[in-house]
Amino acid sequence: MVLGSSTAAGGGANPRDSGWVFRLQSTINKTEQKARFINLAVEGYTLYKAMPTGYHHDDRPLPDTARNITKALSYLPDMVMINFPSNDIAANYTDEEILNNYAKLTHMLDSAKVAYIIFSTQPRDFQDSSQRTRLKIINDKIDYLYPLHANDYLNALSTPTWSIKPIYEAGDGIHINNSGHEVIVNKTLQQPLLIQLLNR
Repeated sequence: MVLGSSTAAGGGANPRDSGWVFRLQSTINKTEQKARFINLAVEGYTLYKAMPTGYHHDDRPLPDTARNITKALSYLPDMVMINFPSNDIAANYTDEEILNNYAKLTHMLDSAKVAYIIFSTQPRDFQDSSQRTRLKIINDKIDYLYPLHANDYLNALSTPTWSIKPIYEAGDGIHINNSGHEVIVNKTLQQPLLIQLLNR
């Protein structure tokens, strides 16, 4: 299962099925291993849209019950991949609420004994340098809190000021191009929990 926003939905890739989810599934299924991917990602979504059904936080988006963690777990998945790279920061949600939302998701996954990977933040050409810095700060906190589950490729895609490296720009200052999606695929294929799952 994939929960996420535009990058997971193929945003920036041309054609869209060159996005990392599609490429990852294709790469895995070229081997003897066959994997079924269900992608619930939607452009523009933040972590709040993935919160469990019934979750409510004042002045924040309600969960999308067709594309949230509750729906994902209803499929009895082997793994959930969580990919919300920058929209929460664009919305100026605090570090505390972002990390609290990750904690809620991961608690549910741990309780259900479902493997999960948390994908890193992603560079974005924010005009406000403090927002670009927050991409690094949140990413470091995720790496610290979820060392076994993190899938960190922020540095590979970023300039020193956490903008998108020109070679990975899709042209809108938000999304990465096909080459950027390929970086995510290659990093994900090296994630120990995915390797462990595929070798079962």
